[in-house]
Amino acid sequence: MIRIGIAEDQALIRESLAIVMGLEADLKVVWTASNGFEAVALMEQDPADVVLMDLRMPELDGSSAIRRIRARQSLALVIVLTTFQHEEWLMDAIDAGAGLCLLKEVPPDLLVGAIRRLVRGDWDPARWTADWRKYAPEIQFRMRLSIPFQTGKTDALTSRELAILCKLCEGATNKEIAAGLHLAEGTVKNYVSEIYAKLGVRHRAEAVRVARERALV
Repeated sequence: MIRIGIAEDQALIRESLAIVMGLEADLKVVWTASNGFEAVALMEQDPADVVLMDLRMPELDGSSAIRRIRARQSLALVIVLTTFQHEEWLMDAIDAGAGLCLLKEVPPDLLVGAIRRLVRGDWDPARWTADWRKYAPEIQFRMRLSIPFQTGKTDALTSRELAILCKLCEGATNKEIAAGLHLAEGTVKNYVSEIYAKLGVRHRAEAVRVARERALV
């Protein structure tokens, strides 16, 4: 039995999700929450195997709730359900530990299938069909595919590093990136060095080439 937690501030969506999950013989909704604080507290009281998490909630947003949950229960699985394809929000959620991001209009059968895949450890972006990807914001695939670098370093790019890499590919200088992201130029240089290390490259031109080859931008 897969235990499900649902964190969603809109009651109609929250209850609809609970009904859909309850129709499946191998799924059981163990709690529902209307904000991030409730989700964190309920997860401690009655741990779920998978949490369906909204991003934009009052009091504590979804990404912050994911961080708190994963800090206490590192094996907890989280699927973000959102109406927004705002890349910064989605990257923040993935950095926080979300296993998968789907749009809220995803059909019930695909959502249930995603839950089962995630629990089985069968989340493989390369095998997702067009039907699945229609409801899965593309940014997560670019981030996931950035993980297996050949340098032996397996850390994925963080959302900040990915944002800086995008700027590099646009031809921005470190000074321009610093101004645009409200960072010190020295901080940007440190980020760029870390990006080079993760990509296994030596300079900007190589970083741009690898980023485009791997569809990271």
